[in-house]
Amino acid sequence: MSLDFNFSPEQEEFRAYVRDFAQREIAPYVKEWDDVEQLPTHDIIPKMGKAGLIGLAAPKEMGGHGKDYITLGICIEELGRVDTSCALICSVNNTMATLIPGWGDDVVRKVFRGENLLSIATSEEDAGSDVTNMQTEAVVDGDDFLITGRKIHVSIMPGATYMGVTAWVKGDGTNKPRIAFIKVPADAPGISCEQMEEMGARGHQLGIVHFKNVRVPQANVLGSKTEGKKLLYARWGVSRCLSALNAIGSAQQVLDDTVAFVKKKVVYGRPIGMYQGVSFPLIEHYTRIQACRLMAYKGLWMSVVGQNPAMQATMAKWYSVTSSVDAITACLQMYGANGYLKECSVERRMRDTMALLFTGGTINIMKIIAIKELLGKEFAAIRGDGG
Repeated sequence: MSLDFNFSPEQEEFRAYVRDFAQREIAPYVKEWDDVEQLPTHDIIPKMGKAGLIGLAAPKEMGGHGKDYITLGICIEELGRVDTSCALICSVNNTMATLIPGWGDDVVRKVFRGENLLSIATSEEDAGSDVTNMQTEAVVDGDDFLITGRKIHVSIMPGATYMGVTAWVKGDGTNKPRIAFIKVPADAPGISCEQMEEMGARGHQLGIVHFKNVRVPQANVLGSKTEGKKLLYARWGVSRCLSALNAIGSAQQVLDDTVAFVKKKVVYGRPIGMYQGVSFPLIEHYTRIQACRLMAYKGLWMSVVGQNPAMQATMAKWYSVTSSVDAITACLQMYGANGYLKECSVERRMRDTMALLFTGGTINIMKIIAIKELLGKEFAAIRGDGG
């Protein structure tokens, strides 16, 4: 029988390994990172590298661990149970270093060890998921590019070592416009950065990055000259499933904690879990989260076997994240007024998980992409080469 919903014994062992790591190395500091709104301290990034959580799906000869995307999904789901920000940082660096060629062997090996951090700089004020609407330009100057523009919602900034920056290439002697995805050192002359204040996932950090005639070699193009957009789309097929699993991990932990709580909390002489107004919503949310998990892992499986995951990944992302936010919001109310307090971790979980509504494209963009795959581009209101 070819259909099998079981993880391998090795994957289950890895799940237990990541869960133990997250409880031991991450859980004690999550509140601190949320309070100070900074990248995780206590050397957690190198610790994740040393633990083998970065470079999971990369070849061993490149310093990776030779696992598949499903194993990577297990890692992100388990990290998401403890901290959305660490799971996001791990997800970004796994997918950027593994699925986007051109960073250089030395850079990639340092990423896998947790010594370098990679960031993606694509969004602008009028160009989010529609990268074709961006204004950032890379003007050819001899063997270099001069990059000018402004990016917002730049992940892990300030803090990243290198950014992958999208820009329109100008002055290369051709009349056909093209988008390049360019490796840019985060400390290059002409770059300035300011942090954006966030509601949740505050340890992940988002920045506004200004580029003023930033000079980088043309050799810094990631992939080939014409592959920038294609590479981003291939990465999204994996990263959107990982966003789904990050949210699922968070929601599942909240559900598990809430089940334990409603068994003990007594109102009118009975545990509140005995009231159907509490038990019915819990089982409804458990059901949805289980369905979402299957959708997300199927999307990763499709990438493993070479199938196009675009529709599956977008469906998994929008439904998983919205279902997770709904589940956590419902659980928060079961704690009464205490759920609203900072000392109760559920309020942070709600804020953190809501950040995933926007990573890799908004919920509405996910639906538009799925409609394009289902009905065709003309029904998705997409013009040109978008989506």
